[in-house]
Amino acid sequence: MTTPVEQTVLVLGAGLTGLAVAHFLNRQGYRVTLLDHPDWQDSYGMNPTDAAPVLFGRHQATWLLLRSIESTIPSQPDRTVPLEFLLPTGRIAAYQATHLPGALQWMTSLFSFHGLSWHDRWTLFSHLEQIWEQAESLPADLDNRLANEWLTSIGQSQEARQCIWNPLILWLTGNELGCLSAAMFVRQLSTLFLGRTMDARLTFLHGLVTDRFLGPLKEAVQRQHAQILTSSLSPELRFGPDGVTGVRLQDGPVLQAQWYVAALSHRTLLPLLPERLLTRYAYFAQISELETLPQTTVQFARRSTTASPRLLLLADRPFHYLTVAPCGAGEIRYRLSAIGSPALMELEDEQLTNLGLAELRLLAPKISQEEIHSVEIDRRSHAALSLKPGAALLRPIQQSPVGNLLIAGAWTDTGWPANIESAVVSAQRCAEIISGSRLGQV
Repeated sequence: MTTPVEQTVLVLGAGLTGLAVAHFLNRQGYRVTLLDHPDWQDSYGMNPTDAAPVLFGRHQATWLLLRSIESTIPSQPDRTVPLEFLLPTGRIAAYQATHLPGALQWMTSLFSFHGLSWHDRWTLFSHLEQIWEQAESLPADLDNRLANEWLTSIGQSQEARQCIWNPLILWLTGNELGCLSAAMFVRQLSTLFLGRTMDARLTFLHGLVTDRFLGPLKEAVQRQHAQILTSSLSPELRFGPDGVTGVRLQDGPVLQAQWYVAALSHRTLLPLLPERLLTRYAYFAQISELETLPQTTVQFARRSTTASPRLLLLADRPFHYLTVAPCGAGEIRYRLSAIGSPALMELEDEQLTNLGLAELRLLAPKISQEEIHSVEIDRRSHAALSLKPGAALLRPIQQSPVGNLLIAGAWTDTGWPANIESAVVSAQRCAEIISGSRLGQV
């Protein structure tokens, strides 16, 4: 159904989330204006210069969006990669989903994964089998328990938790087992690994976030006649008895629409709201209780044409994972990242560089320091969303108590950690609320 042209939407934020909202609504006939500000941030891991994310097949909303905005074939093909773990012995264990139907897929994949001991594989299988046959059910209090404690209760050894489960969930959510709610752990692992073969397949997208998402999305919404405005000064949201009445630009007019979508980080959104909303509605007050975690990254660039993309999860190392990304023009980037490590954030650049080089020599001994032609240090104070017990209750749904104000972003309540899939799902839900219908195929 085509929506009349007078149906208007104003989106605050022209990052990935805001552009996705505009893209979905433009395709349904809405007239969309995006308002951006130089200091507004989008969400976690979606900065323009970041490498495009490694996607699971289960990230369906992201895949659908990507296919809807691709107009050309990437200069280098995307590559399927295994999920690799570096064990304390120096051995690398790879997890790959088998091509079998139904439950046979995860059963065979589990038993062929040698990163876990036979005992850990068997106890995990027995627990899953009991739930599968409905002889047991998951505890109702998982959101109030820590993932580490729950894994211990079902018989997973300290070695399994330390060498496999902690590196895996750190990469997936940015949270350690000892800080993560058991509910989020179970939801993520069951969603990604206990479904179809394609759900657990990992694909390394070639290029940067701006190459694969931001650039194509901006071109798409502009083709669809969306207007993108930039304000150099922070705008002011105006509220009336029936909702948002407009957005006043400090250096210009008042922008008005029938719907308003805030596609911003929660730290950016809160200062735009009047105090009376924060005190009147728990929905808004709880946003201020959300906590974030820092990330430190050291990236080395090397001239070579031989390396394949790779993701290697690390246990008991200064950094938590290594990504190897061919970047065209004969360059390969080695990116070492650590999440939630305040001690690394405090190191000087030279200290981080030396630590990164030492780790790289251990993980890729054939690379000489002379081959590395550039080093980049990246510190982010708000790189991941804390998902400790109780945090799920603080994440807002898309519909706010203000009737014509919707909230979008990876940090909102989507069932996913604060990743790109969560951002796209939140954008899709906003579009569905406004249009009153499910989008279906993006």
